[in-house]
Parts: sequence; C-alpha cells; structure tokens
Amino acid sequence: MSTKPVVVVGDGWAALGAVGFLVSSGIPVDWVIGTGARILPPLASLEAGPGVSFWSELAARLGVECGEMQNGTLIKEFRNKSFREPAWTRGPTSEARHELQKELLWAPEKSIVGVFDTRFGLSLAELEDQIRKALTLEKFPHLKKVEGIPVSGFKCEDNQVTEVLLGSGDSIVCSQLVYADRWALLMGFEGMPKPVTLMRNRDPMGALQAVFRHSVPLGLGIMDSFFASLPKSPGELVEKHVWGYFTSDGFQSIWTICLSPEEIENNHEIAKKFRRLKGTLDKIFTGGGIVPEGKMFSETVQEEQVRFVEDLIFSPSKSKDNTPVQPVRVKGMEGATFLTDGYGPSQAFYQVGMALKVELGRPDAEAENVEFIYSQA
Repeated sequence: MSTKPVVVVGDGWAALGAVGFLVSSGIPVDWVIGTGARILPPLASLEAGPGVSFWSELAARLGVECGEMQNGTLIKEFRNKSFREPAWTRGPTSEARHELQKELLWAPEKSIVGVFDTRFGLSLAELEDQIRKALTLEKFPHLKKVEGIPVSGFKCEDNQVTEVLLGSGDSIVCSQLVYADRWALLMGFEGMPKPVTLMRNRDPMGALQAVFRHSVPLGLGIMDSFFASLPKSPGELVEKHVWGYFTSDGFQSIWTICLSPEEIENNHEIAKKFRRLKGTLDKIFTGGGIVPEGKMFSETVQEEQVRFVEDLIFSPSKSKDNTPVQPVRVKGMEGATFLTDGYGPSQAFYQVGMALKVELGRPDAEAENVEFIYSQA
C-alpha cells in the first residue's frame, strides 16, 4: 500500500462517505475541507435505492447505531389546509410515480426527494452528525484534516495526478484524488484539463437552508418529513416548495428551498425567499398538533442559522431520471475520481460505493476490500 495519502476534497455527503470508507479500511487520508460547501440533508429520509445500503454500511463500520430502518412514503405534503401523502404516490408503478413527480415538482427538487423513501431510527441529519463525530483523529491517526484552505489546482505527471495545490501556496503529494466539492469551481483550477466538461448538460441550482432551534420540543415521535408550496413572486411561473423535518428530540427543525441562478445573484430575492419560508411554516404549523395550541411556529423559534450555497443541486437528466449517477473520471487525470452531492445524499453515497468498490455486509472490513475503480472518460 502506498504511504502517500489519498486526498479527499469537500465537506458534503460524498466527501464524508469517501473519507469514512477509506480511513476505516486503514488507508491514509488527507481531508481537505475546501470551500466547506454543504447543507444538511433536506429530508429526514433517503431516496430508496442502492445508496441507502452504503450509508448503513459506513455506520456499521464506524460503530454508529442507525436504529430500525423503515421503508415507504415518509413525506407529507401540506395542501388544502391539511397534510396528506404526495400526489405521486397514486401512481401504480415506480415509472408512473416518477412521471407524476416530474409533472408536480420543480426540476432540482426531484434531486432531493425520491418516489419511495427509506428512513433510519435517526433522522439523516442526526446520522450524518454521528458519522462525522466518529471520524476522530484519535481513532484514525492516519486521517489528517486540512481546514480553512481552499484547493487551487492539481499537478499531473504522465497524466497521473500527483499533487493537490492549495490556496496557501502549499501542496499535498497524493496517491489518489477524490474530488467531491462543487464542480463549478473546477473551471478555475490550475492543471485541470480544458475544456472542463463535468458541468455539461447539468443545471446547477442553489440551496437556502434554515436550521431553527425551538423553545419547546416540536414533532416528537413524528418520523415524516414535510413539504409545502411557497407563495410565488410576481411573474413567477414555477411552483416551488419548502422541504423539512424535526429532529428526534424536537428541539431543532431543518428547512430547505432550492434557488435558481437568477435568484442566487439577487440578495434581495434571497431575503424574500427566506421570509416566505418562515411565513409558510407559520401557515402550516399554527396552533395545535405539532405546535402548542395558540402559538405560531415562529413563536417557538429561539435561534436560527441560515446557510446559502450556490451551484449545489443539479436538475436530473431529462433522459435518465431513474438512473443512479456514476462516479466520473476525466481524461488526462488518472488517479482522480469526481463525485457530487448534486443529486442528493442517497446518490452521493452510491457514487462513493461504486468509486471505491465497497463490499457490503462486512463491518470488520480490511483494507483490501476498498479499492478504486479507474477508467478513462
């Protein structure tokens, strides 16, 4: 095994999965947080599919207890003054559900919600937090974290990636590279083969996310996530939604909306969307049930944290809505694998599993059962 580390760039789901599987298999990793571009999972559940198995596998290898797994429709829509199952659940087959969902949701929203859901005993945000906490330097001395310093480029010799260049002027000599940060940044990187084609046929959208801390527990025992329509701006034709859920202890809730490139460029528009997000939550969670009788949602909020990330979510391919996204390789950069969070946390971990050839069902995995796949693209 090479003594040079694998460099993992990014701080989202794909980066977390790659770091977790590599270090738990004894492989030295330098984890470059990079831009820190990430959001918390938009839903408490995952899109059902092969990515779920890799989340479960990594938790097992790190000794994180997920809780009992549930499958089904684990999301409720607020419409006509009540919560109900989404309209796409009326489809008799998976294909019919996808077609209904395509008609009902704005394109990037389809990347954060599936037509079938899987949920662990913990919400996905809580599971992610436990996985991050398990990746300690004490437990994994071969893990090194590089924080607060962005990547500026790569160095290749004979078409093989040999170094990752940092904005500080330093570099990291590496055996392999896993790039899992925002792909839009790659166009400005030194040493990146031109033209950069990873963004071709992808429509990058932004995300605005609010994390609220509540004075009283809300939604205790509720495993579902929720979504509701946002009020439209004047001239806005597309119906957009707010998506979110409550943590297991009820003292936090997480709410996400997708933003178009035009909205991203306008700070005033972002602020308006945030106000509409809060107004929508007041409308759907006012008095009784989830919120104490006589109170509005906003009256329970003690603290709020807001995250805004651009170029984070991709609209699914028009021709491959149901096809898992494969890890990407770039001609002239052997030893480099490119992963994205742009299609949601389930797809992100699926890419990691495929890229590293992770074997499932062996929490006592040794180094030989995690290896890279490389092919010319």
